[in-house]
Amino acid sequence: MGKPILCIDFDGVIHSYEKGWQGGVIYGDVVPGFFEWAARAKDHFKLVIYSSRSKDPGGIEAMEQWLRFQHTQWAETEWNGGMTVQTDIDFEFAHEKPAAWLTIDDRCIQFKGDWNAEQLFVATMLAFKPWMAAS
Repeated sequence: MGKPILCIDFDGVIHSYEKGWQGGVIYGDVVPGFFEWAARAKDHFKLVIYSSRSKDPGGIEAMEQWLRFQHTQWAETEWNGGMTVQTDIDFEFAHEKPAAWLTIDDRCIQFKGDWNAEQLFVATMLAFKPWMAAS
């Protein structure tokens, strides 16, 4: 049996996404701490990236290129103050949302079996703000 899958959203989770959607351009930086977290998580989970970009022509390739560049920058300058360590992290990219053990997303509500929960009130959902837009 393989490792359980972690489905990781791209925009707002890996990619800073501080300006929102910009016509498909990936413009920001990696969210601080992501590669350090991924280096720990990879030993226990299969890391699969899925995004609304995944179905657009060239979307996965653009995310892969951006992530590879960001990872190279991180490995050269950030990890342990630039010390040489094993930094390879295998990421997979999915064209469709995978059947995951857990999903990490900046725009989600955990359903806990109660459709009357306050977090599911229409007013609560309409007032939702992702972490990068919350003040």
